[in-house]
Amino acid sequence: MINITLVTNSAFSQQTNSNENYSAYLPQVRAANNYIAHMPKGGSLLTKEGLAAARNAMTIGSVNPEPAVKYIPGPAGNLALRIFKPDTILAVVLSIHGGGWSLGSAASDDVFNDYLEKTCKVAVVSVDYRLAPESPFPACIEDCKAAAKWLVNNLMKEFGTDKLFISGASAGGQLGAEIALYIRDSLHAIDKVKGINLMYGCFDLSRTPSSRMATDSTLILSKKYMDETMELVFPGWSIEQLQNPQYSPLFADLKNLPPALFTVGTSDPLIDDTYFMEARWRLAGNKTYLATYPECSHAFNYFPTGMAAAANKKMCEWIIALCKK
Repeated sequence: MINITLVTNSAFSQQTNSNENYSAYLPQVRAANNYIAHMPKGGSLLTKEGLAAARNAMTIGSVNPEPAVKYIPGPAGNLALRIFKPDTILAVVLSIHGGGWSLGSAASDDVFNDYLEKTCKVAVVSVDYRLAPESPFPACIEDCKAAAKWLVNNLMKEFGTDKLFISGASAGGQLGAEIALYIRDSLHAIDKVKGINLMYGCFDLSRTPSSRMATDSTLILSKKYMDETMELVFPGWSIEQLQNPQYSPLFADLKNLPPALFTVGTSDPLIDDTYFMEARWRLAGNKTYLATYPECSHAFNYFPTGMAAAANKKMCEWIIALCKK
């Protein structure tokens, strides 16, 4: 039986940025979108060539000094963690990079993680999980679980705090949500997780309507790219397999989870994933913040625009506020 009181109360627990005016940033956003649209390979940054071009042409800052690298036992041998560690540590962020489960690395998020460290005074631990197809899915989940377990067991010893956050973008958003469920259900340590920062995640591997409606002119996540990625990472999977809550967190039991910040742009083909997941997270009785940014593409907050700066600032303000609780 549905708890009507819980549903009614949680329906109004959402915070949003809907009252904020971002019109001053739109010329920069449009210029960035135009730049991406005229890149090779149809505007897809999520190729080895596209990622390299993006790093060379568009950046939100630089990293100095380089993060430390620590190796912990993983399911397939040593697992590398890239660690940003400020002098004063208010909390630890487990960072999970994107790249369609098949591209990128922990180093891909160095600039963003360095920004989080310096702005929020948090240690950031980025996990270098195995990628498909060389390591078939769900190897990436198993590596992220190992990192989460190590962190939960070593927070005080390594970082002097028991406060943990999870942050993930795109495929890392899907992985981040699954790791939150793992910490709740298997490690029984969800009380240590103070918040979960989920950026334009893919929360339904069977694909939401907005994902299915992408075209080959859709920026960054084109129809061609997404179709090829799904075939590469999940070859021959049935709808039932793709919707397994162990892989698609949209279908999971989401009760008793920490507050979550959901960030997405209105031009992102994964916008339905974010809107659907935020609603289910909230209706399960959890607090949410839904931050939506006009005309912004997938991964927009990694580009050097005022809109990106505003979105990243909001993430930091949200983390800092939860650190104080």
